[in-house]
Amino acid sequence: MGIMAALAGVLITSSFFKRLIFLDTRDTRQNWQFALVFGLLLAAGTAVRVLVGYEGMDLSLSGTFLVGLLGGMVPGSAVGFFVSLPGMLRGEWGALPFTVLCGLAGGLIRARTADREEFWNFSPFFINNIARSWRVFSAERRVDSRAAIMLTLVALEVVRTLVGNRYGAVLFIFHPDHFWVTLCVWLTTIVCVGIPLKIWNNTRVEALLEEQRSAAMQARFDALRSQINPHFLFNVLNAATSLIWSEPEKARWILVKLSSILRRLLRGGEDFVPLSREIEFIEDYLSLEVARFGAEKLRIEKELDPRALDVSVPSMLLQPLVENAVRHGISPKVGGGVVRIEARREGGVLRVTIRDNGLGFKETGREGIGLRNVRERLRVAYGGRASIEISSEPGEGTSVMIMVPVERAASEP
Repeated sequence: MGIMAALAGVLITSSFFKRLIFLDTRDTRQNWQFALVFGLLLAAGTAVRVLVGYEGMDLSLSGTFLVGLLGGMVPGSAVGFFVSLPGMLRGEWGALPFTVLCGLAGGLIRARTADREEFWNFSPFFINNIARSWRVFSAERRVDSRAAIMLTLVALEVVRTLVGNRYGAVLFIFHPDHFWVTLCVWLTTIVCVGIPLKIWNNTRVEALLEEQRSAAMQARFDALRSQINPHFLFNVLNAATSLIWSEPEKARWILVKLSSILRRLLRGGEDFVPLSREIEFIEDYLSLEVARFGAEKLRIEKELDPRALDVSVPSMLLQPLVENAVRHGISPKVGGGVVRIEARREGGVLRVTIRDNGLGFKETGREGIGLRNVRERLRVAYGGRASIEISSEPGEGTSVMIMVPVERAASEP
């Protein structure tokens, strides 16, 4: 049991093995990879038993059955062939048909199991399996895969014990002094199948939960991004509408520019874009606002670190901040003002600051749609690894600074 637990724990640390073990269906190449991994390990254990005499290394029955259960009859029978070779070299001629039978038995249970969750939930504690199987039998009048696994393993152990006792060295068996020890050996075989299934299923469940978490984060991220687009569209169309009668040419230019911006949004549905592309979008948006207010009313300044331009940021992240600076800071101010965009990369952190010298405001604890959206998108995209800081003085202006990590974690959308 200790050897099987150690083997299962070591294997699951390999990303290659995890990809292979959790596949529900495999092609021919993957079947042979699956058989090769287990065949070499189990054959090595049998070789240790044959050469050194340490019987605990022989996992031929439980190991080959497990391969058939997880891989199917073809990998199970192939591993059964590999595992039998060390014993056959010592004259154990019954090893080949017996281990192949073990692999086929596991594969047959897999083929007959409609709900694969049943054997993935097989427990090393046989009493738990009996209780669960009894509940299924009482409710559905069928023998589930857990009961089938236990009955098949006991049957295979009985066959091995009878053949080994009758024909001696033809097939390897344990030789306990008492029958109750023999029963413990049979139960150990059940445990040796249940231990790796339990270890691997825990990892499998964690992976499924992580996938669901990522999918939920992605859905939330998409919802937040889609919330910005109508908000931005409404404000730009409202600006164009106000100019239709007084300055139709300018209104027409705004609509043409808007169509170009929308075309870019529709073409690219990326969650993250390089900061350079985000700045290009902001420049297009600000050109609309400059056309609306006039170059003497709204001026734009930029200070961009070239090393920061390749860093990926959530798309449409800066637009709500720039829009707030224009609408709430510069627009109401007599004489207009300046919106300044700064970006700097400092080690593993990207620092982006949007400043304006507009009216400013007093802290009220309330935030508009745009700022709430930005804050929530940072939380969804980076968790606690990103931050946003807002400082404002009435009559002096407002500064909004965003700090995000240059490298995103693997679990982030």
